Amino acid sequence: MKPNKNIKLGDAIQNAERYIEQLKAMDDKQLSKHLDLFRQQMQIAYTQGNHKAFELLQEYERQVIIGRLSKNFKE
Repeated sequence: MKPNKNIKLGDAIQNAERYIEQLKAMDDKQLSKHLDLFRQQMQIAYTQGNHKAFELLQEYERQVIIGRLSKNFKE
């Protein structure tokens, strides 16, 4: 496993709010495709035992879900 995976996960967490705002500007169909892709990649990472990649993809999935919910269920 490359050490830069930790940096990417840290970066994804640190910049989550900014990323979520960008995601909210995307079309719902695009967000759905992102979720499908992340879930496919998570399955591959899990099968390969690549825990760092799995954690990173989980974070991306979480951010897409939050962005999608924020976009579709504004207060």
